[in-house]
Amino acid sequence: MITAKLKHLLTNRDEVRLQKFMRSSQYWSEEEVRAHQRVKLTKLLVHASERVPYYQKLFKELGAHPSDFSELETFKTFPVLTKSIIRENFEDLISTDASERGLIKNSTGGSTGEPLVFYQDRRFHAFADAARIRGWYEAPGFKAGETMGVIWGDMRDVGDDYSASQRIATVLRSGEVLLNAFNLSEERMYRFYRWLCLFSPKLLRGYVTALVDFAAFLERRGLALPTVKGVVLCAETVSPEVQRYLERVIGAPSYNTYGGRELSLIAFECGAKMGLHEVSENNLVEFEPIETSHAENLCEIVVTNLNNYAMPFIRYKLGDLGVPSKKGECSCGRGLPLIERIVGRTTEVMRFADGTAIAGEMFIHLMKDIGLRQYQFVQQDENSVTLRMHRDEALDGTLVNRIREVYVPFLPSSVKLKIEPVECFNKTLTGKFRFVFSEIARDD
Repeated sequence: MITAKLKHLLTNRDEVRLQKFMRSSQYWSEEEVRAHQRVKLTKLLVHASERVPYYQKLFKELGAHPSDFSELETFKTFPVLTKSIIRENFEDLISTDASERGLIKNSTGGSTGEPLVFYQDRRFHAFADAARIRGWYEAPGFKAGETMGVIWGDMRDVGDDYSASQRIATVLRSGEVLLNAFNLSEERMYRFYRWLCLFSPKLLRGYVTALVDFAAFLERRGLALPTVKGVVLCAETVSPEVQRYLERVIGAPSYNTYGGRELSLIAFECGAKMGLHEVSENNLVEFEPIETSHAENLCEIVVTNLNNYAMPFIRYKLGDLGVPSKKGECSCGRGLPLIERIVGRTTEVMRFADGTAIAGEMFIHLMKDIGLRQYQFVQQDENSVTLRMHRDEALDGTLVNRIREVYVPFLPSSVKLKIEPVECFNKTLTGKFRFVFSEIARDD
């Protein structure tokens, strides 16, 4: 969209400088990337030890100095930050000079429990904006300001509905044609499709399951979006089968991304499809191995944001699981470290009475040969797993028997697999769909 592109070209010098920097830094060697991270990490630790009451106290208790943790190997011994620690020490985590940095309040959507409130500063948002331009537009091969259809579920970002004048103003201002993922009725999706036809976006971006719902709508109606040349996947884990489905129906390659409110964009997929590139200029990503059945190299992800001095998140456990890549440098030439895949949330790990832990990825992986498009595996106690299915499918005895044959051998002998027929599936407070979750797991 011309107006959105013009706005991008006229952004302030700092934004332009950061965007230019990130176009260059992504092609540094991994050694250069790590050296840059060490410099930023050292500065952050010094700031935290001098200006953030929580970390002042922590360094004193440890009897340590920031220089003791400035190397990436020794940094792994620094205590982690959790959601419960943030809630209990909220005021003490705010820097004493935060007001000078432009304190901006933010929060998670509370999709797995109580929303987490925190602050970020202008510097954080400047780097985050530059990373999103690179990950959402440039990595897939487009320019910032290109018109994009967006299916999103957070009311802070996307309104409930739009008049024609509001929609036109939004497109001219941001280049985005918006649809709220909370309500994907046939009528609303058709109106969205008509607006997409009018504004001819080159990209689609949104929640994975919302994009799947919209693709299914296009397929049912026999509709096409010939101007769309790329699909950016956000906010939820995605399987190769789902990516292939979206690419077939929409007729364009898809690009997976990983991020969150607390840290913004953490990783993005390029056209080489060798994994997700870490946004190493903004975040230092670590992987802590966990033990589960039927899942190799699974790790809990720990992230330090290197830019937010107003309320530093140092070695923050955000509750996600992933697998680090062993492939080395990507064939695209970027030196940014790779993540093989994002698996899901720690609340998707089911832990049973006999001590067995099973990652949610296993439940999704086994479903690929059965073919259910919508389902939910839910753990409500330590001795059972409930599979929620559409009512008509749950009445198919042959299908249910096939599901039991596939899943029961992978569960502890004491665990019962229950089938629960449902008319519809609940989504999270921010409109995300969760295929697997444990109601008894802690998200702290």
